[in-house]
Amino acid sequence: MKKNGLRKANYLPRNLIKSLLIMKLTVLLILVASTQISASVFSQDAKISLHLKDANLSKLFRAIEKKTDFRFVYSNNILPQDRRVNIDVNNTPLSKVLMTALLNTPLTYSSLENNLIIISLKNSVVQFRKITGKVTDEKGNPLIGVTVKVVGSNQATTTDADGNYSIELSGDEQLEFSYVGFNSQTVEINGKSEINITLKENASSLSDVVVIGYGTARKKDLTGSVSQVNTEQLESAPVYDIGEALKGHSSGVQVTNNSGAPGGRIQVRIRGGNSMIGSNTPLYVVDGFPVAGGIDFLNPSDIESINILKDASATAIYGSRGANGVVIITSKRGKKGQKGLISINSYYGQQEVAKKYKVLNAKQYATVANEWLKNSNLPPYFDVDTVKNPGTDWQDVIFRVAPIQNHTITFSGSSEKTRYSLSGNYYGQEGIIMNSGIKRGSFRLNLDHDIKDWLSLGVNFSASRSERFTVPVDNGSRGNTVFTGALSAPPTASVYDANGQINRIETLYPFVDPTDMRNPLLRAKPWKDRDFTNSILQNTTLQAKLMEGLTLKTLVGIEYAMGAGETFVPIIFPNDKGSASSTSSYMNSFLNENTLTYNTSFANSQNLEATAGFTYQTDVNRNSGISVSGFPNNITQDYNLAAATTINPPSSGISKWTLASWLGRVNYSFKSKYYVTASVRADGSSRFGEENKWGVFPSGAVAWRVSEESFMQNVKAINSLKLRASYGITGNTALSPYQSLNRLSAVRYIDVGNTESIGYAPSGIANSKLRWETTAQLDIGFDLSILNDRLGFTFDYYKKNTNNLLASVPLPPSVGFGSILQNIGEIQNAGIEFAVNADILTGEFKWDASAQISANRNKVVKLAGNRDIISTGFISGLSGYNIARVGLPLGMFYGYIEDGLDENGLIKYKDLNTDGAINPLDRTIIGNPNPDFIFGFNSNFSYKNFDLNVFIEGVQGNNIFFQTGYTNLNSFQRGQNQLADIFGNYWTADKPNPNAKYPKISAGTQMAASDRFIEDGSYLRVKTLQLGYNLPVSKWGANFISRARIYVKANNVFTLTNYIGLDPDVNTTGTDSQDIGSRLVIGTDTDGYPNARIYAVGVQIDF
Repeated sequence: MKKNGLRKANYLPRNLIKSLLIMKLTVLLILVASTQISASVFSQDAKISLHLKDANLSKLFRAIEKKTDFRFVYSNNILPQDRRVNIDVNNTPLSKVLMTALLNTPLTYSSLENNLIIISLKNSVVQFRKITGKVTDEKGNPLIGVTVKVVGSNQATTTDADGNYSIELSGDEQLEFSYVGFNSQTVEINGKSEINITLKENASSLSDVVVIGYGTARKKDLTGSVSQVNTEQLESAPVYDIGEALKGHSSGVQVTNNSGAPGGRIQVRIRGGNSMIGSNTPLYVVDGFPVAGGIDFLNPSDIESINILKDASATAIYGSRGANGVVIITSKRGKKGQKGLISINSYYGQQEVAKKYKVLNAKQYATVANEWLKNSNLPPYFDVDTVKNPGTDWQDVIFRVAPIQNHTITFSGSSEKTRYSLSGNYYGQEGIIMNSGIKRGSFRLNLDHDIKDWLSLGVNFSASRSERFTVPVDNGSRGNTVFTGALSAPPTASVYDANGQINRIETLYPFVDPTDMRNPLLRAKPWKDRDFTNSILQNTTLQAKLMEGLTLKTLVGIEYAMGAGETFVPIIFPNDKGSASSTSSYMNSFLNENTLTYNTSFANSQNLEATAGFTYQTDVNRNSGISVSGFPNNITQDYNLAAATTINPPSSGISKWTLASWLGRVNYSFKSKYYVTASVRADGSSRFGEENKWGVFPSGAVAWRVSEESFMQNVKAINSLKLRASYGITGNTALSPYQSLNRLSAVRYIDVGNTESIGYAPSGIANSKLRWETTAQLDIGFDLSILNDRLGFTFDYYKKNTNNLLASVPLPPSVGFGSILQNIGEIQNAGIEFAVNADILTGEFKWDASAQISANRNKVVKLAGNRDIISTGFISGLSGYNIARVGLPLGMFYGYIEDGLDENGLIKYKDLNTDGAINPLDRTIIGNPNPDFIFGFNSNFSYKNFDLNVFIEGVQGNNIFFQTGYTNLNSFQRGQNQLADIFGNYWTADKPNPNAKYPKISAGTQMAASDRFIEDGSYLRVKTLQLGYNLPVSKWGANFISRARIYVKANNVFTLTNYIGLDPDVNTTGTDSQDIGSRLVIGTDTDGYPNARIYAVGVQIDF
């Protein structure tokens, strides 16, 4: 606002800052920043302190503009080129400074409103007139912060919140309109007093600047393989974890669901998996902070950009953590020249199960049960004619239509020296299975402030709190979890008994094993499994320009997470005791990074950028837990554990690691044609052996912009062509601490006198030579843009070899330990990636599209002793069926091949080694969980105020081990209900068909891991449909609203697949365990929590 010639800057309330930023250092820095946002006196008597030596007039005017709110308007042609001034004043009136500077020159000055100072020739008369107008996009939405500049002058202004501008001119100059993400436009005045402009969006300029490790780069200057994800579609993505939204949006990135439950685990792999027991998850860097935990605290609406670094040239700067790729996430910030803006992004929707299993109805179940009894020489139990159909639909008992909602409000803007962006978010999702769901509230503040011309401060702060309810669903068997319980429960049984009590279905029938299935409603409330997590990610940066081209940046940050878990199993039946548990966890990661960057150009054709730095990060994890049983009732649930009669020994643990690093990178370009990048990082980690604490990870890359060569200038169809090649070495430190040391574990034992004592026993043997897994990667690719940049292509071929694989090597019994962790083994990943983007139609009806496809080939090159490793078996009795074998992809399915049925209706297996017996030596490769290729296709249409987005993704050529069939297609072996496909397709004594699809209905029917359970997991899915409409608010006179859009959307619309299960996008056994037997179990579907189909309506409003 203005008052008496004063302009006051808006202050952020100190009490708000203090309540949000919990770190004392951050509070101090913000307070320092806030004091800098002070008002300056802008009048003809404004005072200034200025120190310049031998400066020309143009430099003087720029210096005054930096220190005040005045803007100078002049023509360079009238400034005396030989005029030099020396200014050394403190708190001196600006008018006096100008008079001194213009003394003995033909120039004078005059002032206008809006703090404009006109420099003109003496005795000349300058006539000014005002030009006004409005700037909008092609949809009619006003554009805020568009730069409106007088061509050939430094005079400029910006559009306000309604897209309006006003500028004063002295003649018929030209006006240039420019805005990030849009094509600039220059217009002639031609005597007009009002000029309204429509800017066209430029998709290529939106992604022109790419965030890379410890810096940014122009996309055309990149030598590495980096892909960007369009965050516009992610803003309204109905996902809890932003990682899930990456699916299909970037070539080489495979995202797989381990569970469809709210907040369920996902797996993200970039260019395949490199490790057998180490982590294969990429490194996530959020606003410059390499997070040690997950990224499920992030709100998609807060994301400004996502850049995925894939080759060694891009990732080697992260050294021992770059082998699995790096995902750099940048949150939204305030922009210079931006007026205050309030944005609302909100949607509400309903979820439903996309597909249910078709199981036996009551009559069919009764028929199959009687067949089981008949084959056991027992009389029939059911009179099938009296059984009422369809019976109880147990899937309807557990499934429900559930709400999902997400609401975000963002405040952003800027003053002369400060930019800010502040947001609050609430996400709520109830699960489509009873008693499951998740809620999250989050807050984010990004603040940038120019303390001095040479010193700037940045603060990034985010905090979130989540609450998650879960029920056991995934990886159940024989009816022991909610979902497999619903699939296995007899449709002839009711949910409740005659007394209104939950029916004990495991005791109803003589053909049902009482140790197996349970009524799924046993996991309804008050049964509880709840987790709370409080997360904070905060960092503060100081950036100092030490001299021309030399910048020092210091970052101090902390990642913090506090978790609590509670479970309660209520008393329902007589003799139930009830049980409960309570757990807590704590994680704290501290980071300090210091980088020095030098940027220079020389010889008019060469550019050099050099970065050097030191980083230091520590991480501490603590946990504790206790469990009890034997409650008198359900009244206090888990809130009074002391009320239990049995209190089990508590548990606790702590782990720490430290990583110290030196890093350096040099980028050199010649004539914007030839590029060379070299980087090196030395990491020292506390996790590895005494002899291998430090590792060095170098990389190099070259690029050639062929399109800039003289022989290409007449090839008009090609706008840009760049060839790239890189090679480098990265590492993997994702190993639990202390694995290189001797380890002891507490042991309880019965001592003399039948008393319990506690001692310590060795649990792990030291290996001082334990070191990093290292990945050497070659990448060759090109970037091509043609037809006036309307069609673009990116191609990459890569080959990665990971050496020094961590593996558990067996030891002789005489050593006293079963195994030792060693670096022995090698895995190779090689593949191709191809992406295309196109502006197909650019008229009133617009259509742009992008597509990605990638293929990865994985191979085990070396194992300890070249011996096969078989995955761990299951409690259901099923043996392990994934294998690691030299020469084959990791995790291939391994089992028996069926050979029809014998004369008794039982399964026969092929005797592959022809020894006359069926034994483990007859197992062979029966399938491959790794896809031939993955793909994604995104298409955007717009016409006038309407827009439509269609997103399709899929996988081709992979197999899935359908372990659900081991329980629910096992020929009624233990009395569980079966999938409907079995009815009428099983062997009977009356019709002994050796080629029947299913064996004899009998307890004697045994099944093994075989090709029976191998299914085609290929699919094509319409993942998202979204239709939006931009309301014509300006026509309605609602000028306080700059944009209003409503939309409807559907997620998981439909899927084309031959897969027998509910969803081919599944891997229920995914884990980060460092046990190779567990890690090998991939490509499995064991009663997974199904993905939901979502319908939602939303609104986006900017004020």
